Amino acid sequence: MRLPDLVAALSGYLTQRVRYSPRLYVEWVLFVVIALVFCGVALSNQWFWRFNDMLYDASLEQFQRPPPDDIVILEIGDEDIFRIGQLPWPREIHARAIDRLTEAGARAVMVDVLFSEPDRHSPKADEQLAEAIRRNGHIVLPLIHERIGDRSREQAPIPPLVQAAAALGHVHSEIDPDGIIRSVYLFEGLGEARWPHAALALLQQVDPKKAQRYPGEQAPKQFSHHADAWQRDNWYHIPFFGPPGYFKTYSYARWAAGEVPLEAVRGRIVFIGATATGLGDAYPTPVSGFSRPMPAVEIGAQTFEALRLGYNVRPLPGIVSWALFSAMLLVLFFAYLRLRPGPTVFISILMLVGGYYSTEFFLRYTQWIIQPFAFLLVVILAYPLWSWRRLAMALRFLEQENLLLRRRPEVQTTGGSPMLHHGPIEPVSRSIEALRETREHLEGAHRERESFLNFLSHDMRSPQSSIIALIDMRRQGRSRLNDDECFEKIELYARKTSRLADEFVILAKAMQLAPSALKELELTSIIEETLNEIWPLAVKHSIAFCRDYYHEAFVLGHPTLLVRALFNLVHNAVKFSPEGGEVTVSVIDDREFWRVAVRDQGAGLSPDAQQRLLGLPESHASSQETGLVLGLALVRTVIDRHGGSLKIDSELGKGTTFSFRLPKIAEP
Repeated sequence: MRLPDLVAALSGYLTQRVRYSPRLYVEWVLFVVIALVFCGVALSNQWFWRFNDMLYDASLEQFQRPPPDDIVILEIGDEDIFRIGQLPWPREIHARAIDRLTEAGARAVMVDVLFSEPDRHSPKADEQLAEAIRRNGHIVLPLIHERIGDRSREQAPIPPLVQAAAALGHVHSEIDPDGIIRSVYLFEGLGEARWPHAALALLQQVDPKKAQRYPGEQAPKQFSHHADAWQRDNWYHIPFFGPPGYFKTYSYARWAAGEVPLEAVRGRIVFIGATATGLGDAYPTPVSGFSRPMPAVEIGAQTFEALRLGYNVRPLPGIVSWALFSAMLLVLFFAYLRLRPGPTVFISILMLVGGYYSTEFFLRYTQWIIQPFAFLLVVILAYPLWSWRRLAMALRFLEQENLLLRRRPEVQTTGGSPMLHHGPIEPVSRSIEALRETREHLEGAHRERESFLNFLSHDMRSPQSSIIALIDMRRQGRSRLNDDECFEKIELYARKTSRLADEFVILAKAMQLAPSALKELELTSIIEETLNEIWPLAVKHSIAFCRDYYHEAFVLGHPTLLVRALFNLVHNAVKFSPEGGEVTVSVIDDREFWRVAVRDQGAGLSPDAQQRLLGLPESHASSQETGLVLGLALVRTVIDRHGGSLKIDSELGKGTTFSFRLPKIAEP
């Protein structure tokens, strides 16, 4: 698939998905854009150069290899200074040392000692040294960049030595802002970068074909091409092969004195330079650190060996690095969008490991220097930031869903307010626990509704079936009832069906009771209204009412539903009390509640019957209980929606007390 087709497919996918979850995908797109822009700006401005250099330094270990046998360093060390004295040494010593190198047949020699002034004590010594250099024919002498005030100049050896040398080369190394040498410029010079690095000049003496490759990255011009401007070109990173002391080393003073055998340097490439403490010609490198700096002569030898082996270590272009990291980040962010947290953690860890070892991988197999720290930082920050956003969205979703669910009447409680949750203090756990409780309430309400529907369908079908049976028997002439008796039976069954239908409608209304429908009521007036409505039935059965309340009791409630609930309780008390009995209605001050109790003098209820009446309607209810079940279900639902609770106290043969309590409100 071509890249435009892939982009179009991805855009279409995101457009389709945004229809369903706009906020999530908008945040994801912003998240991706910010991350990619951050990586690009960080790479362009080298914000994390220090950390990238640390990763590069750690990766240089893969270049370590046994030291070459054909490179030898003749060092001017502390022992040499103690033996001969401070520099500069007499030119005769250098001439004698070079003559011995010529005699030993050294392939090429790099002398990292600057002879910028004539020997004042013995002018003939300069000629002697020049002759020694000329006889050797493979000597490379150093050239340095020197600043005098605001001007630059090339500091070369004295003219006789320049004329005798096989080549000149600069010996500068690039010191990074952290004080560590990691690279050199292969060409430098005043007005024009024409002088090769001494290591490259030495390679031109040893293997001219390899020297023609001039590896390294061309550096941007820092100065104009003026005659007094120092120019540099071909930036080259040194792949250090080992720590200080890596190459075979001999004392330069002992060599000049003839104490080192000629075989030590026969056919070898020789570097001569100072390593003594205090000469200031040693620098930190990635393989040495600040505690053990590497002498400049050894840095030159490391550079020569890298050039000879053809290593071409250079930074990967910024746009290529950004494109590579952007592709990896898109994979990671797409995983964030599509996968669950567990797999995304695993992918993030893989990205971190891959990013960390990417420097070593690119150095080993491509010799490109990659700068992955901005990418690593984005990966480190991306997971917690995206998890925070997902967690915030999940929490917001839970809270919204919980609020919507709790607004449904079947999960309302006290005063129509949402249930107060006092679970875990952690917000997500609290919301999940609250949602779980809401779900349980909804499931309970669903089961209760299903049970009521099953009960009503059975109980309402029974009288209708009886009416149909009576009519069929009359048509077939098999009925023994006369017309009046038949119509009386039909009327009885029809009224029972109508009563059940009314109870169910009121029950459904109670289940849908909203907080806004509750008003301030006074309980004793509602009780009086209910007793007056049932008084004819009580007179018919010679039942007396006993009123046990003396104070006004204010509550929040629905007048019609509370009247119906009280009516059902008092009606049942009258119905199941014996002739000439008494029904007592009480209003009791129960601290923060008003308790209303209806006590009869009936036969009482067994503990099992009490549990069934307080539970859901059951098909196995007894014929005596069947009339109570739906009415008490309505009472229980109404009281629950008012924030109260229903209670039954009964003993067989001693009557039954149905009571409920409602929260108080302050008297107006």
